[in-house]
Amino acid sequence: MRRRTVRAAVLAAVAAAVLGCAQQPDRTLHPSPPAVAYRPLTHPFQGATLAVDPDSEAARWQRAHEAGWLAPIAEQPQARWVNSPQDIDTLPALLRAARDQHALPVLVAYWVPNRGCSKHKQGAPTPAAYEAWIRSMIAQLGSTRAVVILEPDAVPADCFDAARGRVLAQAVRQLSTAGHSVYLDAGHARWKSTGETAERLLASGIADAEGFAVNVSNRQTTTASIAWGRELSDLVGHRPFVVDVSRNGIGPPPDGPGGTAEWCNPAHQALGAPPTTRTGTRGVDALLWIKRPGESDGKCGGEVSYFFSPRQARELIVNSPDVPPDARHSAQLASAPPATTSPMG
Repeated sequence: MRRRTVRAAVLAAVAAAVLGCAQQPDRTLHPSPPAVAYRPLTHPFQGATLAVDPDSEAARWQRAHEAGWLAPIAEQPQARWVNSPQDIDTLPALLRAARDQHALPVLVAYWVPNRGCSKHKQGAPTPAAYEAWIRSMIAQLGSTRAVVILEPDAVPADCFDAARGRVLAQAVRQLSTAGHSVYLDAGHARWKSTGETAERLLASGIADAEGFAVNVSNRQTTTASIAWGRELSDLVGHRPFVVDVSRNGIGPPPDGPGGTAEWCNPAHQALGAPPTTRTGTRGVDALLWIKRPGESDGKCGGEVSYFFSPRQARELIVNSPDVPPDARHSAQLASAPPATTSPMG
């Protein structure tokens, strides 16, 4: 009897040990990720009207040439790109227009050091110069609250490293502390994996940002962008995101010889859905025109500059299923020069 009691006690102890192991899995190979404290969300797009920039190159060309057919582009809200210290000086007029419209301005900050990951060293000359540039942007914004899409391509770029992450994280903190809503650019659905992108966003200050941006200047479909964005959001504290739909109306260009897609001013592109803050999709704060439609990707695809091209703008309108048929027909009948060589055209 005593042996049975001892044996039962031993079995009970073993069972308790096994149960304890089951409740506390071995984490030596897969430690728990560090806790991340996320800044509270401010929901800047909720109930907001997006500001229309009266000084966009498309709007100026429309006025100069009495080109009513450009309305599907020129009269839509678009982001203002701030690419240099000189661009900051142009902000007061945009901010006055936004206040007159009782609307929310959307800016793109695009001057990170070594912006193009090349020997040309585009962007700010040093991290200190970049930090000062962000401070000057904040000063120019004053009491006007803005959405800032922070540094397209900086996070997914091949030259991303810890130093760049620290520079971006500092910019996020500066802008967010000043009351602006920051969306860190995350790339697009066919670039980096969501796992790698999440690690880079965490290193770049996503915890202090409102969220992230997807598909900036790209042409991936809205459906693919939202699916990728939701997967990424799950990895970064369920942060919301915005999608650039400016030129994705018919999706990305098809793969060419060797499996490479024509991405620089391709013939296969079209305006996407009109910008909206009412997406009807959980986690998607807005569908925006971040890349300005009609502005060239570079000296390629029949274009000779980086400026606004009425020829390309016309094709974006004509090709778009999101533009009403009469507006497409009006653009198709319009005459436009083959290329643009100056900011005004």
